Amino acid sequence: MKNYCLSWVVGVGDQAHGGNKKLPAWQDVDYFLDKIKKEKGSLTLSIVGGSDTGPQFLQVFSDEGKYVLSLGEDDGADYVVRSYLNPELKNSEYEILGNIWSGELVCLDFAIVKEAFETFFLTGDVSLELLS
Repeated sequence: MKNYCLSWVVGVGDQAHGGNKKLPAWQDVDYFLDKIKKEKGSLTLSIVGGSDTGPQFLQVFSDEGKYVLSLGEDDGADYVVRSYLNPELKNSEYEILGNIWSGELVCLDFAIVKEAFETFFLTGDVSLELLS
């Protein structure tokens, strides 16, 4: 199993609070996923001490049932960010945490977010079916 660092921010503005935890258990990740599902926020799970190439982190921004999910990875030549793509929301825009995002990047199904984090936590990667 890989070593991780978990970072989070729950809430926005003066109500925001966050932190990080080295070597989190899945229960820690699941707890903060539930927090950002109920509130606005962000969660990042980073691989610590892993290879210089390959997946580096998985991140989600959350705002009232809308999620932007991305995976950062180094392919040895470039740094690539893969994102969840939702073609059903093409030609639309959503505001998430004060930023405007193309609808194609917005996930409306929290089960997909949770599955991506669980897969990343267990394997250090996320399937291409979830992220392009």
